[in-house]
Amino acid sequence: MVASLAVGGVLLLAMIAASWRAAVTVAPDARIPLHLGSADHCYWVSKRAGLVIWPAVGALCYGVLGGLAGSTVASNWVPGVRDMLVPAVLGVAFGFQLGALVLARRGPAGDAIVAGGTRAESETTVRSDLRFRPVPGRTGSPG
Repeated sequence: MVASLAVGGVLLLAMIAASWRAAVTVAPDARIPLHLGSADHCYWVSKRAGLVIWPAVGALCYGVLGGLAGSTVASNWVPGVRDMLVPAVLGVAFGFQLGALVLARRGPAGDAIVAGGTRAESETTVRSDLRFRPVPGRTGSPG
């Protein structure tokens, strides 16, 4: 149980450090996504709000799940569940936060935004030699 809370605390500190680093490296006018399920349910919030919300979610999960895992409610649970609940949830939350910070650097349009607030040049070229080739025996359009 102590190791679970220690690993969870390290993950919570990593979430705080990631927000701290993003406060310096992400453009001032950037927007940070909050994932509420799938990619279709992604809300873009201001930089300040996003950098505070993600570690706050981690702290809330750490407190609630750490308290639950150490309470009498979890006394009959399998020890592996009690020991892995906090690190697993915080690991997933940390992964979502890192993904949100990567998207924040790219911006809502998908272009990379450098710290000066300007968009980086895209090196993508359009290829016209790619054509739709139907599969023999199948009909219909792609997609």
